[in-house]
Amino acid sequence: MLLGGGSSSSAAVPVIKPLHPVKKHAAKTAAPKVMRAPKKVAAKVAVKPKAKPRAHRPAVIDGMPSALALALQSRSVVVVSLYTPDSSVDAMATDEARHGALAADAAFVAFNVADEKVVSPLSSVLTGAPTPADRVLDGPAVLVFVRPNSLFVRLNGFADRDTVAQAAANAATYAQ
Repeated sequence: MLLGGGSSSSAAVPVIKPLHPVKKHAAKTAAPKVMRAPKKVAAKVAVKPKAKPRAHRPAVIDGMPSALALALQSRSVVVVSLYTPDSSVDAMATDEARHGALAADAAFVAFNVADEKVVSPLSSVLTGAPTPADRVLDGPAVLVFVRPNSLFVRLNGFADRDTVAQAAANAATYAQ
């Protein structure tokens, strides 16, 4: 066959195997997708529960800041911490005053000395203070008040919790 005889070749052509076999899936004769009309969705309106109306609390009660006046109504001794915002020392002093008041079982209130709504009435309460330094509101400071609306002691600067607790305990014996 090599030399001339036939033009047809009986040798089969080799099949090349692919490196990654690929399965051929038979084409599914699926039904065409049916487009459904969108469901009518009720408009979702977020219904917020009505807030309970707060009783309007005046900023000043009996010439004192309302937080201090209300604390004096519930307890005979109130520890007030005066602080300046964004001061790390004042934040530590306020935390110490809070713990000292808790140890002495006294009420605790913290006031920002930059807040005019608090400074004005508190300054008017302190106008009767014996020294001019006690009339100035600066932070950090701790004021201990006893009923009825009187300043017992003022601790200027940083005061630790034990000092505040002792001052509040002394004020409690005085208030009785």
